Amino acid sequence: MTFITFIYKVGKNNKTYYGKYCFHSISDDHEGLDNEVKYVLKEGLNKYRRKHNLQKLKSKIMIGILSFSSNNIIPTYSTVNEIKCFDFYCINDNKIYINGKMI
Repeated sequence: MTFITFIYKVGKNNKTYYGKYCFHSISDDHEGLDNEVKYVLKEGLNKYRRKHNLQKLKSKIMIGILSFSSNNIIPTYSTVNEIKCFDFYCINDNKIYINGKMI
């Protein structure tokens, strides 16, 4: 398992949000870890907004990578209890949690 832990801001809002993206592997041929996360983050935030009858996100998202971990390098196991610590949490592109709740 591979993890990217990141912070993000939405639009001109000064609030910093925390996210974690967990997936099986990442290609060496990518255009930046922030771009790897951005697609899934934007998709998840829009899914959350649809669920709550809000407009699609039009604001710019800025992402800052805090860490990258791969089980090829170090042990990466964490329990599901950590999900509630993050504003955004994604497991393998199909389980997305916002504020600790699956959307």
